[in-house]
Amino acid sequence: MSTEKGSKTAWQSQFTNPNQRLGSLLLSPRLADLTITFPGHHHSLKAHRLVLAMSSPVFEAMLYGPLAEPGPEVSLQGDPPEAFNWLLDYMYKGSCSFVDVRRCVQVYHLASKYQMEPLIILCSGYLRSQLTATNLPEMYDTAVLLEDSMLLHRCAQVVGHSPRAVLTSPHLGRLTRPALTHLLTHPLHIASEVTLFNAIVTWGEAQGMVDKELREVILDFLPMVRFLSMSTDEFVEHVMPSGVLTLLEASSILMNIKAVKDIPLPPLCNLVREARLSYDAQLLRKIVLATTHNFPKTKKHARGSIFVHGNQEQLLVTNLKSAGTLQVGKIECKALNPSTGSALVSIKDSQGNLIGSTSTDGPLAEFSAPVAISGDVYSVTVAMEGHWPRGDLGDFLATEDEVRLSGRMAYTEGRSGSLILHFWAFN
Repeated sequence: MSTEKGSKTAWQSQFTNPNQRLGSLLLSPRLADLTITFPGHHHSLKAHRLVLAMSSPVFEAMLYGPLAEPGPEVSLQGDPPEAFNWLLDYMYKGSCSFVDVRRCVQVYHLASKYQMEPLIILCSGYLRSQLTATNLPEMYDTAVLLEDSMLLHRCAQVVGHSPRAVLTSPHLGRLTRPALTHLLTHPLHIASEVTLFNAIVTWGEAQGMVDKELREVILDFLPMVRFLSMSTDEFVEHVMPSGVLTLLEASSILMNIKAVKDIPLPPLCNLVREARLSYDAQLLRKIVLATTHNFPKTKKHARGSIFVHGNQEQLLVTNLKSAGTLQVGKIECKALNPSTGSALVSIKDSQGNLIGSTSTDGPLAEFSAPVAISGDVYSVTVAMEGHWPRGDLGDFLATEDEVRLSGRMAYTEGRSGSLILHFWAFN
């Protein structure tokens, strides 16, 4: 049916499908039958009851159920207006992107409150994809409170890999007490107990301490600190100046660190003396080193290798640089395939000094003790009899979470990813 001559085109005709028509109603007074207010905020939003009810069983009950309050206005106590605005965008348009972790955390809480299951899955996936050791405290409360097992599992991986970075995060003070308690139940592979003690103190100082002393705020966490695993210098330089322990407690613990007999320990002192750092095989990580370009397949490269006699030392990796400290446990490479005997795999520093070596008769070389590399320039050499890549070296740049490695490695006829580094990193 056509409209009268000279009349305006109906707004519905401006859109080609129902999704566009629904999206055009977002925050529009057109057909709106609901005003949403947020107590404590000078902010209100126009909405449509049916759209909210279609998106959430909680809103359906609130707006159409037997206990629904009549009237054109609904007040949402405690909901952040900006996050709810994002939520409406999702309800009307179906797909939206998050601007940052903080906004996603806010939306996740709203999605849980209003039982919007698809959005819950979307929020959880985004947080897992953005999780780092530094921003973990921003989302850990949410993972604990909403019992998000997948996000908690990812958090546990990050804590396992980078405990020091987590405990020194500038956002640590944002954790609630239950979340910090939950976090400290994870194995913390830290080189010094001072890291944990300083983290607890930092968290306590961030809580405001209104009418409370620091000791009172963090008292529940002090038994988790293995004071007896500290050196006397660590205890004197870091624990005593904090004022958290009384002079009697501090002197008693200090004498026990020095192994003075028959000195009673205060009740808050953890009796464990062992350091936390452990090179557990389950915490081994791996990163693939792959050359970044292909060499031309000329006649020179037709076979891709030469035959080495007499266990001559060959260069596998050179100019190896690491952005953080890694503890190398294994090197896996197809080129480690000696014709007779075994291959000797060595890691050397920038001066050519040997810092670790092992022998293998196959592609996996495992070191008896972790070999530390950090920042400097390193090389990996192999001495064996058998086929070895030709003299060409290719550049590589590899990243895995906060780990970043660069350098040059032996290249063989178009193959990439021929070396896998197995390592621990507790940065």
